[in-house]
Amino acid sequence: MLPPPEIMEQKLAAQHELVVAQHELQILHAQIGAVTSERKQQMRSLMDKIAKMETELQAAEPVKVELQQAHSDAQNLVLSLCYKLDIVIIECSFNFKTV
Repeated sequence: MLPPPEIMEQKLAAQHELVVAQHELQILHAQIGAVTSERKQQMRSLMDKIAKMETELQAAEPVKVELQQAHSDAQNLVLSLCYKLDIVIIECSFNFKTV
C-alpha cells in the first residue's frame, strides 16, 4: 500500500529542506576552516614579528650600554675640563694681581 500523496509531498519537502540545511552547514564549515586558517597565519606572522623585534632589541642592548658609557665619559671629561679651566683662571688671576 502506497502512502497518500500528501505524505509523500511532506517527505520530499522535508528531505529537500534537509539537503539545503546540510549544504548550508558544509558552507559554514568551509568558512570556519578558512577563517581559522587565516587567524592561525596571522598569529604566526605576529609571533615571527615579535621574535624578530626581541632579537633586534637584544642586539641593541650592547649599543645602549656603550652609549651610556660614552655619555658618562663625556660628562667626566667636561667636569675635568671645567676643573682645569677654573685652575687656569685662578692662576691667571693670581699672576695678574702679583704683577
